[in-house]
Amino acid sequence: MTAPGTALSIRARLADLVEDGSPQEIEFIGRLVASFLERAPAMLAGLDAAVAAADHAATAQRAHALKGAAANLGVDSVAALCAEIEQLAGTAGTGGRSALLRSALTEAEAHFADVLDDLRSGLPIVPRPV
Repeated sequence: MTAPGTALSIRARLADLVEDGSPQEIEFIGRLVASFLERAPAMLAGLDAAVAAADHAATAQRAHALKGAAANLGVDSVAALCAEIEQLAGTAGTGGRSALLRSALTEAEAHFADVLDDLRSGLPIVPRPV
């Protein structure tokens, strides 16, 4: 399960990206989100492989990369979990976080869909309570 503020953080970040709300801009934001959602599973698989191989440097690097990609779009829950993994690389503490990351990514995908639907409908996407 993601942090309670995940929906709000995604809305806030995507609202920051909107300047004029033009169809081209909305399409661009949609492509950014789609790219993240397409790349995230492979990034997570690489992270899982690094953890399984006990490759501490690769674990930290892959956690850092996924953390940055998530933070760029306001997926704070994923970024926070990746920061933990990055800090814990080389310890036994990284176990079990993969399932949490998968869950957080699934939930983020639903929030992205809601925000993009609002954008495409011309509704404001300012952060709203969940």
